[in-house]
Amino acid sequence: MSEYESMADRDEALALSRAAPHHAWVLTDRDVWHRNPFYHGPEMPHPEDDGAHDFIADHGIDAWREATEAARAAAIAAAEAKAREIADAPDPWWPDDPTP
Repeated sequence: MSEYESMADRDEALALSRAAPHHAWVLTDRDVWHRNPFYHGPEMPHPEDDGAHDFIADHGIDAWREATEAARAAAIAAAEAKAREIADAPDPWWPDDPTP
């Protein structure tokens, strides 16, 4: 998908999202699912995530929401730790010693 197609797809998703704020996900004409930024209900699995649907069938939606919330929190913590590691690393392009 070209850059312009991607932008058009995002614009379409945004328009669909505004029109249907009660849907957690919207599907564009390019057959791409987008999370609806206007949806403020409980967390819902991606419509094509069969693993999530199987888990929900076995354990219930509340168990899935709890598991995904924990996984999301862990991913955010890992990303923040990586960002701190990168920020604290010495810059190879700016050595401490100014002499050549």
